[in-house]
Amino acid sequence: MKKWIIILSGLLLAQLVLAVAVNLMSEDYNAFEPQESLLAFDVKAVEGLQIEDGQNSLVLKQQDDQWRLPESGDFPADQDAVERLLDELAGLERGWPVATTPEAAKRFKVDKNAFERKLTLLGKDESEVVLYVGTSPGFRKVHVRPAGEEAVYAVVFNTWEANAKASDWIDKDILKLDANQVIRLEMPDFVLERDGEVLKVADLGAEEETKEEEARALVDKLADLRIQSLLDSEVESEYQQAEPELEIKLVRESGDPLIYRFFKSEEEAYYLLKRSDWEPYFKVAAFVLEPIKEIGRENLVQAKTEETPKETAESNASAEAGMVTPEVKE
Repeated sequence: MKKWIIILSGLLLAQLVLAVAVNLMSEDYNAFEPQESLLAFDVKAVEGLQIEDGQNSLVLKQQDDQWRLPESGDFPADQDAVERLLDELAGLERGWPVATTPEAAKRFKVDKNAFERKLTLLGKDESEVVLYVGTSPGFRKVHVRPAGEEAVYAVVFNTWEANAKASDWIDKDILKLDANQVIRLEMPDFVLERDGEVLKVADLGAEEETKEEEARALVDKLADLRIQSLLDSEVESEYQQAEPELEIKLVRESGDPLIYRFFKSEEEAYYLLKRSDWEPYFKVAAFVLEPIKEIGRENLVQAKTEETPKETAESNASAEAGMVTPEVKE
């Protein structure tokens, strides 16, 4: 009997020790809940951002309240994309570290000499905040390590949102226009001119009329033209003396006329565009330009439609209502 009392007492003591240990671990875990920001910086104070991937390096800088690419002739960057990245970085939260050794940093590719991405935030006072982004442990998660710390964390982030190529950051809508401001469009086979609210083909025959929906669709395609990337400056000289595949002149209500000169590149996937108001040459997807290039006068003009009897009767009635009967003198 005494033997059983000793055994049960031992089991009770073991349970008490286990309960205390679990309680301590639980409190310690709660202390590391992801409630603290991983990076300490003010989004509004960031004036520069450098992204490195081991092979490429990209710099974004804020100039006159606009993000630009200094290494691409200060070309405008996609403002929303830059601000979205900064907001995501500011929102990263510090949770339980998954490792705390230099060996682990190399294994998870967040070491200063081996990383997937190195993000450097530049402040107004030349201060820097550096984050190393490494391997992915799962969907929309990556390993990261703030510079100056040994701890490695797993956070919610997409590595592709921090690519180190200029083509991923340029403002691809930079050439967009307000189609309602277009008053004239000149193409090799025809000219469109604004007549009130619509655009019509110039020099129509007596029995011809404009397909107004098609004319509007053409202007919309040009007004919404989206670029893919910038052409390398070293290659531009090859096209400066070349004859364009297509040249278009667009006149707006205000501002200088715009001349679009499209060149066929060696690669079939895109055309090159030089617009008169921009220095660089742009790459434009072939599937975007081909539908514009193929439009001729025959696509925008049709024979006049005959008036229906009802339309003729209404027209005659309107004419009669407007006639004045002369007064008969006796």
